[in-house]
Amino acid sequence: MKAFLALLKIDLKLARRNRAVLFFNLLFPLIFFIGFAQAFNAKQGSVILLVVTMVMVIGILGNGLFGAGIRAVQEREENILRRYKVTPITPVPLIAASMITGVVVYLPTVIVILILAICFYGMPVPSNLVSLFSFICIGVLAFRAIGAIVAAVVNTSQEATILIQLIYMPMLFLSGATFPISLFPSWLQIVAQFIPASYLMIGISGILQHGETLAQNWKSVSALLVAAATGLFIATKIFRWEKEEKLRASAK
Repeated sequence: MKAFLALLKIDLKLARRNRAVLFFNLLFPLIFFIGFAQAFNAKQGSVILLVVTMVMVIGILGNGLFGAGIRAVQEREENILRRYKVTPITPVPLIAASMITGVVVYLPTVIVILILAICFYGMPVPSNLVSLFSFICIGVLAFRAIGAIVAAVVNTSQEATILIQLIYMPMLFLSGATFPISLFPSWLQIVAQFIPASYLMIGISGILQHGETLAQNWKSVSALLVAAATGLFIATKIFRWEKEEKLRASAK
């Protein structure tokens, strides 16, 4: 526990100094928010609820895949992880600290988006803020864990960028965050049911747009918790401390 708290403290300090963290966790979602709000004329009716839902999903995807994936690879390339290797810790507290850091860093962005939506676009204050923030925290944990798998698999930052794009784009389009799933053919809608981002979109949409609670979205919560646990397990098993340690092609 002491190792986890120490690593969490270090991660939070480093996150405040990292420009990439600022971009993917604050500027990136805000750019989409302003763009979607203007494009869809969000001041009309309940359009702003859809815009906020889409932006939150996009932000969580970016936080998890780009934030956790690329940063961990960069730390391994810069021999930062090698310094932790000499201490008697396992990869678990290191990865868990990264997951919690993602939650802490992303929550202020959610607050900013909600304030902008309420003050400038007339969105009503959500009646179930506890369920909304709880679900967002679960979503961030799940995608930070998936990002940790990417970081453990790739050998360089260039590989990380390519692999993350291959994961990010299908999740972005098949989750319904950019296009309604109902527009897809039947077979593609079935495929979307196996994508964690779909459950993220369903959960946030249900809570924000339909006033549902966390308990009513237990299927989405369960899917994301399974994704988080699976991601943590796999990332721990294939974790590498040094850039000289190469992962076999068969392991990938």
